Amino acid sequence: MKRSLWEKSGRYLLPVYFVGVLLYLLLPLLLVIPMSISETRYLKFPPQGFTFRWYQEFFASAGWIDATLRSLLIAAASAALATAIGTAAALVLSREGSKAARVAGPVFLGPQVVPVIILALGTLLVFSRFGLYGSLWGVALVHAVLALPFVTTTVSGALRQTGDTLARAARVLGARPHEAFWHVTLPTIRPAVISAAVFAFFISFDELVIALFVMGQNETLPMRIWADMRHDLTPVVAAVATLLIVVTFAAVFMSDLIQRRAQRRAG
Repeated sequence: MKRSLWEKSGRYLLPVYFVGVLLYLLLPLLLVIPMSISETRYLKFPPQGFTFRWYQEFFASAGWIDATLRSLLIAAASAALATAIGTAAALVLSREGSKAARVAGPVFLGPQVVPVIILALGTLLVFSRFGLYGSLWGVALVHAVLALPFVTTTVSGALRQTGDTLARAARVLGARPHEAFWHVTLPTIRPAVISAAVFAFFISFDELVIALFVMGQNETLPMRIWADMRHDLTPVVAAVATLLIVVTFAAVFMSDLIQRRAQRRAG
């Protein structure tokens, strides 16, 4: 009897726990969105009134738009670089019994272990030495290093699941290595590569610490948000955060949709 009661209670405890964790994670998002349409000149919850003024102020501000475009450019370059290098690294690391995989594996995962503040300080010293302080392409390179472990891990997992039987068959039939990769391997792991690119993009787009150290007056969007929160704390920050939430959810949804379609075709 006691066991059956425990089983029944356990059946309901897990869903309740799941809903509680989900609400805990989503609560900040649910608070930010209403504050972005408040009529007050400062962040306040519950919001008072209803207005799209703060969205209009964001799109009308040259400072906000320049910071957004700068972040988009850096994130796109960083994602492209991290995806290309990470995919190539995954091809090597996924080979069973490869000596290069045992040696290079910890190197590619290193940026995930090193604290970001240490990486930012090292980046500042290097950039100051070589005249890269404030360089967009320089910070894009550092962001690519940050995203590299995620790309490598994601693509390596996909390669281990699909195996290399088809690629070997293509090589036996006369295909060159790059042809076997482009026409055989890449189509099978394309969903993982796209997902890795999306993660790499947002890792760069949301990064703040390194940008604060090395970007100077060339503000990125996180730097602009940080400055506004320190000095003004207007609902423009909530409006920007709301736009980022929408874009992030849309990107994740599209990435998940691509993966599901790929699984259906494979099945």
